[in-house]
Amino acid sequence: MRTADKFCDLAGFDPEREEAVVYAHDGSQVTLIEIDGVRSIVSAEDYLVNVVERFAGGIAQILKRPGHQVTISYESSLNTEKVIDPFVERQNRRSRQKGLSVEALIEEGRTVLEDRARSETILLAAWTRPTAGTPEEVRRERRENRKAWQELPPARDAQNPYLRLGSLDGVHAAFVRRVVEALGEARLQGRILAPDDKGRRRDLEQIRAAVLYHETPDGWTPYGPGTRRYPGAKERHDDDVSEFFTPTVARQIMTSNAQAASNMRALDMGGRRYALAVMRMFPSTILPFNRLLDSLLESTSRSADMPFRICFHLEALRDADVGFRLRKVFAGLLAFASPSNKNLFRALRQLEEVVEKDGEAIVKGRVIATTWTEPGEDPGLLERRRSYLMSGMMTWGEAVMTDAPHNPLRALCETVAGMTVQAEVPPGSIAPLGDLAALLPFHRTAPIFKQGQSMLVTPDGKPVPYEALSPEQLFWLTLIYATPGSGKSVLMNRLNVEFAAFSAGAALPFLAVIDVGVSSSGFIELVRNALPPERRHEAYYVRLLNTPDYAVNFLDLGLGRRMPLERERSFIENFLTTLLNVSNPEVVLLVPRLISRVYQLKSDLQFSSSPSVYQPDVDPELDRIIHDFGIEVPDKARWWSIVDALVQRRLFNAAQRAQRYAMPVLEDFARVLAEPIMVQDFPAELIRHVQRSLESAIEKFPIFSRPTRLDLGEARVVSIDLQDVAQRHKSPEAERNNALMFMIARHVYLSKISGFAEEIAKMDFPPEDKIRSEYVRYWEVRYAEVAETPKRLCMDEYHLTGGVETIARQVKSDAREGRKWGLELILVSQLLADFDTLADMASTVLVLNADSNEIREQARKTFGFDQAVKSALERQVHGPQGRRGANLLARFKLREEERWIILNNSLGPRMLWALTTKAEDRLVRDELYRRMAVNDALRILASRFPDGTAIETWSRMSAFARFGEDRIAKTIVDQVLGEIMSEAQPQIGRSRTAA
Repeated sequence: MRTADKFCDLAGFDPEREEAVVYAHDGSQVTLIEIDGVRSIVSAEDYLVNVVERFAGGIAQILKRPGHQVTISYESSLNTEKVIDPFVERQNRRSRQKGLSVEALIEEGRTVLEDRARSETILLAAWTRPTAGTPEEVRRERRENRKAWQELPPARDAQNPYLRLGSLDGVHAAFVRRVVEALGEARLQGRILAPDDKGRRRDLEQIRAAVLYHETPDGWTPYGPGTRRYPGAKERHDDDVSEFFTPTVARQIMTSNAQAASNMRALDMGGRRYALAVMRMFPSTILPFNRLLDSLLESTSRSADMPFRICFHLEALRDADVGFRLRKVFAGLLAFASPSNKNLFRALRQLEEVVEKDGEAIVKGRVIATTWTEPGEDPGLLERRRSYLMSGMMTWGEAVMTDAPHNPLRALCETVAGMTVQAEVPPGSIAPLGDLAALLPFHRTAPIFKQGQSMLVTPDGKPVPYEALSPEQLFWLTLIYATPGSGKSVLMNRLNVEFAAFSAGAALPFLAVIDVGVSSSGFIELVRNALPPERRHEAYYVRLLNTPDYAVNFLDLGLGRRMPLERERSFIENFLTTLLNVSNPEVVLLVPRLISRVYQLKSDLQFSSSPSVYQPDVDPELDRIIHDFGIEVPDKARWWSIVDALVQRRLFNAAQRAQRYAMPVLEDFARVLAEPIMVQDFPAELIRHVQRSLESAIEKFPIFSRPTRLDLGEARVVSIDLQDVAQRHKSPEAERNNALMFMIARHVYLSKISGFAEEIAKMDFPPEDKIRSEYVRYWEVRYAEVAETPKRLCMDEYHLTGGVETIARQVKSDAREGRKWGLELILVSQLLADFDTLADMASTVLVLNADSNEIREQARKTFGFDQAVKSALERQVHGPQGRRGANLLARFKLREEERWIILNNSLGPRMLWALTTKAEDRLVRDELYRRMAVNDALRILASRFPDGTAIETWSRMSAFARFGEDRIAKTIVDQVLGEIMSEAQPQIGRSRTAA
């Protein structure tokens, strides 16, 4: 009886060489390469050019010679836990580090992924046989290896340390290198599965998991040759000492025996029950592999959840004079050809023409496939799956399929790339390599990032991590084009929740959303309620009003700075230019002069200055601190002296508050404009025009005209709602107003977190060492605190700014400078024109909908994609599709390439409830938040209202209610909780009775 390991040809490896090579029993060498798929969206025609001309053409010369072969396997299944488990574990760990209680959302995220995702694995085994080496050298090395092995004590089951044929090393390395190069030339993403830094063999783990999935733990690796630390107890009385040595790799892989059904149509092994399908005759029409997948994985088909693996064996023909021998065979067969039977020999003549050209490799191809049932599944399901697989492959270009006629265990091993040197079960077919390459399973979507805060899927279910602030990208500017109803709010809020909860680090990231409306309020409420009560101030929602109570001075600088840094000056110039709205071309010279002079005027370090003087009762809280800490305040004391005194006592929050009164304000520009030097250097008409604009701005915008009152405090995750200060009608004045409001909201947030340590040397502090050293120490600590903290600024409804030049200039500046201090900038607009000047700079582009050809063409011109991407956009991106979620087109610009991909965003009811923008649903949710923990609240809402809304219940109650909305929300929550209690009551009663 042959044990299972006899059907695996892998014998050993050399752990000392740390190379991605495994040796077969006959000395053959194999290297396993994992292939992810195509790097970007590509048309079927371009894909064929890549795979036929570049991949097949790239390895053709090697496969013309005997001794090399390639095995390629494609596996698809619902066993996604090896992808999902590490991702979910990382989410749990990172959210716990931050003190965020979002377990309900993590649980649901796992469920959504498990429902939609499929695991997909493409492996290529590159084999080099002893026949590829020089015969004399191979024979000599085999004699030497055999002699060395025989000098050891007999150990027939031990791993042979003398398997390596050194004469094959260079040949095999060159073959593998050429395969990898050909994959790259074909725009395919892949990597050699080499031993990791701990020596673990992921290549052999993959091979073992293919047949013993449930018995192969993560990180499994076989032992290399050598003695065991604890030898096995010897049971036989002979001289064999196998028990003292590690067994062959085959024995370590095939640790479970298999049992075939009596009719040989099924095989039980490792908890699974397998069925095999053998391609007896190749398709008469070569169709791409995706056509087969479309039929097998169509979501409405009965085979949609079927696991399967298909393996292609491509072997170089053994005879060196293959061309001569084939020509003799062709000549003999074609002698029977005649006008009456010419169709019978047409294909043979075509193959003869290929051989005659001698430009393409003729190889032997074999195809074999398997499907299976998992432990616990209905045994009768296997026969149905076998039928689906056979039927699908038979309709794939009219191939002829049969069962494995004998030896199903050998057939199963031959479905695994890298397990067997030579395929024996499926019959070989002679064909040009280019034709067979068109069948290969490479036209799949390759993921962009290895990990990320979010996990999306492709439309056919492949999990794809989404990483913000990726080091693979030069800039961190994300542009989102979204028409109304395209799922923009859901996507944005989801990405922000996962950025806040699952970014690296123990502290919450810095994240601000500038919004027009309440769509981000659910995100803020979720984060706030998920934090411990003592930290809920770290999430903050504010709705701006154009009143002194919400004043934000755009002239504020960082603590201690009397003059602006370059990035601060850039913002102030952009803001002041927009605010004044003077069309005179000389204003570009006037504005910088105004800014320099106004800071000189208010500095206590400049000659001919007039710093602001401290006045009691302006800020009672500061008065109290000054009194409590005994700070002396002489007559006409300057605010700057108060700031310095507070900093010396390390009362930094109070010092920042005091500095607000030391800063210039908008009306100080009037004094500067009246100075003789300004009248002398600029036209009087320009000065008068600017003065009028200044007076108008002071009157129209009290929010910009006074010392700052709006204080975000220690908030790290904020939403700034511009609903009451933005104007939605389209006019130049409305767009200018909106640009100002977006820029001031940006200033409120970025003033807290912008900058980096190299700026400290440029800061304008007092020259006294004692004071200056305190400021330097403060900024060193501050920058160290924020340097490694992820940061994101989102500007929703960006189209309301109308693409005003100054805000576009500010965005570009933030995108360029922001990477230095770890900032991602996200802009969301309904107008593609807003992105004309930003598209080339953007690291990420997301297109959520483009329903007309006109919009698709405009998007193509704006973002520069080709016809293949445009076709994918037309076919697959149509906004939300109910429970199937919403597809979106994404571009990721990496350091060395640009990648396009279609992704799917799907959420469960818990997340929908957490992020809802419906007023009625928000009232119900927030009422429940007040009564219990956020996790419990979301679980109850999702259970009672699985569609993510209670609007029907609300409408039913409001029709009869005579009280306000708050009371309706409380009534709905009371009803829901009452139902839960009544359902639980019988169980409580039964348990008491049983007790």
